[in-house]
Amino acid sequence: MKHLTYLVISGFIYASSARIMTYNILNYQDDNEREDHYIEIVSDIDPNLIVVQELIGNNGYENFKTDVLDVIDPTVWSSALFTNQSAQQDIALYYHHDIFTFVETNAIPTAQSSGTRDVIEWVMNHTESNVQFYIYGAHLKASSGSSNAQQRLEETTVLREHLNNLSDGSYFILAGDLNIYSNNSSSEPCFDMLTGSTDNNNGRLFDPIDRIGNWHNNSSYSDVHTQSPRTSSFGGGANGGMDDRFDWLLVSESILTETSQMYYIEDSYTAFGNDGNHFNDAINSGNNSAVSNEMADALHDASDHLPVYMDIWYDDLVYSDEIITITEVMPNPASVSDSYGEWFEIHNNQDTAINISNWVIKSGNNEEHVIYNNNIPIIVQPDEYFVLGKNQDFEINGGLVVNYEYNNISLSNNEDQIILINSLGAIIDEIYFTSSWAYDSGVSMEVHDTFNDNSIASNWYSSTLVYGDGDNGSPGTYYNGFMKTSLDVIPESFFLDSPFPNPFNPKITFQFYVPNKEFISIEIFDNSGRLIHTMMREIISPGEHSMSWNAINQSSGVYFIKFTYQNKYSVKKVILIK
Repeated sequence: MKHLTYLVISGFIYASSARIMTYNILNYQDDNEREDHYIEIVSDIDPNLIVVQELIGNNGYENFKTDVLDVIDPTVWSSALFTNQSAQQDIALYYHHDIFTFVETNAIPTAQSSGTRDVIEWVMNHTESNVQFYIYGAHLKASSGSSNAQQRLEETTVLREHLNNLSDGSYFILAGDLNIYSNNSSSEPCFDMLTGSTDNNNGRLFDPIDRIGNWHNNSSYSDVHTQSPRTSSFGGGANGGMDDRFDWLLVSESILTETSQMYYIEDSYTAFGNDGNHFNDAINSGNNSAVSNEMADALHDASDHLPVYMDIWYDDLVYSDEIITITEVMPNPASVSDSYGEWFEIHNNQDTAINISNWVIKSGNNEEHVIYNNNIPIIVQPDEYFVLGKNQDFEINGGLVVNYEYNNISLSNNEDQIILINSLGAIIDEIYFTSSWAYDSGVSMEVHDTFNDNSIASNWYSSTLVYGDGDNGSPGTYYNGFMKTSLDVIPESFFLDSPFPNPFNPKITFQFYVPNKEFISIEIFDNSGRLIHTMMREIISPGEHSMSWNAINQSSGVYFIKFTYQNKYSVKKVILIK
């Protein structure tokens, strides 16, 4: 079985994803008027974990949960252990307890003088994936000027030393109000302390959107500014209009690595409510194209900061040890339209038959199809190449013999994903292909060694064989066109070989083997699952047998030959063409 590279693309989040949010809520203790705004804001963002700055003591910590989060939904939120810093303004974390498990809270001694605060460390687990990660809640020294910048450097120096002591590859997020004006190493050296490369980069942080520069009063960064959404003076806080990027979610390098178990979802980082058109202005001035007028008013009145969030993907995917491999794909047929001629092929690498009934096919556009045929087992025999296609009508699908017809799945001609999931929810196989892979209009792509890693583009080849109405492909056969039509090895249990010829008119022959003297039945079903003919129901001697079915009185279409032996089944699909 191949080792899978986990790719997160737009529209593909089949494993768990969670929304992480940070928000400075401006000296909150128990403000009934602003609580309605917080409820509106949090409900719209719908986060799963929130780091909050500027709570006032235990009252603020408890009231934000009971008067805001529990009003939204009293069943989902828990609070991480709180540390009251006695610095007037505190930091807290709240999380969905069905998604995360709280481990512990620690204070990192970053406070260097009166008015500064420690960074709070929370150790959390993503429950389904069992990925452990660290969240750091920060509220660095505020205000411009060299003395304040120096205090921020002292705070971040302590934090970076702590982060450097984490294990290589650790997952961690710094969330908070950093009060940093630019990345200038002279006037604002703390940013280099957090994000710069040193002899020890275990604790190095990164901006997921890589928008690094002089953010202060710079319209080039108007879309990422988070302070201040107001220009009028009321209720405390700053009122300078949108001109600073103070609120951040910085992440460890491991969270930006595609093969990680915890991975940032591209383009999800958002300064909520900032449409980029309110530079040096209030967030609710005129029209706001990012949020409704009501939401812009709520953001304006709730705080002098905007909330920031991002989405994280966690690898809680479960993989099966059943060895079924995707071996050929036709995303863009030329002889017929895609809606008739798309197909892909799977191969059973095991030495036993596999029933794929109730398996699920998924594509990269969140489309899915459940494999099912009226309670008839859908069997892929050992070493069989099995074709799944959008249309099983041989006369209109480009001359393709399809073992199973699916619907609700359409493959993109540029890039897409095919995922096979068994009836227990475990992933059997998946591929993510792009336009650079070995296919073209009317040309399928195929793997030549079924045990090679089919997630690697170089292991795929353009098919050179011609099938049906003229497209290139080798559906249902080895890449060189070979298909077994007889038993090579006597199996340990019953075996129904591939009927031949297939398609047929009007006579088809099939071979089967039984190891012991046993009662068997052989039945023919039409495509609706209706029994139309019983060929045999009797005790038969052990060994290899051959039988033929003459369908002279049947109409063209798809039929199934069902072989029953010791309460086990083997089913073959055949196509009658007249």
